[in-house]
Amino acid sequence: MVVGYAEDMWDLHRLRIWRAVVATGSVVAAAKSLNYTPATVSQHITTLQRSVGAPLYRRSGRGIEITDLGRRLAEESAEVFTGLGRLDTLIDSHRSVNRPRMRIAAFTSFNARLLPDIIGPVAGQHPDLRFDIQLNEPAKVRRSHCTVEIRNEVPQEGETQLPGMTRTVLFDDDYRVVVADSHDFAGLESVPFKDLSGQRWVDYDLWSGPTSKVVDLACAAAGFEPRTFAASEDEFAALALVAAGLAVTVLPRLSTVQLPRGLVAVDLTDPVPLRRVVMHVRDREAHLPHVRAFVTAAEAAVTDYLQR
Repeated sequence: MVVGYAEDMWDLHRLRIWRAVVATGSVVAAAKSLNYTPATVSQHITTLQRSVGAPLYRRSGRGIEITDLGRRLAEESAEVFTGLGRLDTLIDSHRSVNRPRMRIAAFTSFNARLLPDIIGPVAGQHPDLRFDIQLNEPAKVRRSHCTVEIRNEVPQEGETQLPGMTRTVLFDDDYRVVVADSHDFAGLESVPFKDLSGQRWVDYDLWSGPTSKVVDLACAAAGFEPRTFAASEDEFAALALVAAGLAVTVLPRLSTVQLPRGLVAVDLTDPVPLRRVVMHVRDREAHLPHVRAFVTAAEAAVTDYLQR
């Protein structure tokens, strides 16, 4: 009998509603936050008060006044819901262990511009799949085991093969000069690369990765060393300096798809810097349905990008 009485008293749904009433200070505000009607909230807290057998609140004008017991009940019950939260976390973690997982490593512009169009259809086919996304450029070492790695290559340096993975070329990405919309280059269709020799540059790759090596080779081919005004591993910080008219920068086309306001990207000629974007897929996982779906979606997303 005692157990049954306790179970009736501590209806967790009513207790949650009561905590919302105490937190907001009114039935109307609690109803709004819980997406209930005030009448529904009033009914639940009346039932809870009746079950407790002691006043939790008193009517006060058009509102209510919380009693000391009512306030303590809301405060002490916090531990109950914290415990329930731990139980939810336990179950979620158990489910996560048994869910298929795909670890993907790629560079920032690929993640921002193309990855959503790849993951979307894969997630639609495999709704239980979890995606872990890592950055691999700039990085001195590989982060961890990955099913798929999207990497940049310098075409002049040949192919990069990763152990246990199959390499596929996705596309070649040309570079453009990015300037403030008030810059002299802004109204031009293209700029000879050698014309950048007199400009102040922002270097956005402090780690001398493949992306910046392509630019270094283009400068050497044009016969000059860039006048580096600033260097930043943060692409957004570099673009902010360019937008302020302090310098120019040279970015792969993929990075110029959605530039902030005040910036213009102009094509380059003589030479046109190119990076190669490649996909490495781990051989022992390549047969899995979600990995095959990812490869197919990646090829489709790249085709769409190249046709824009």
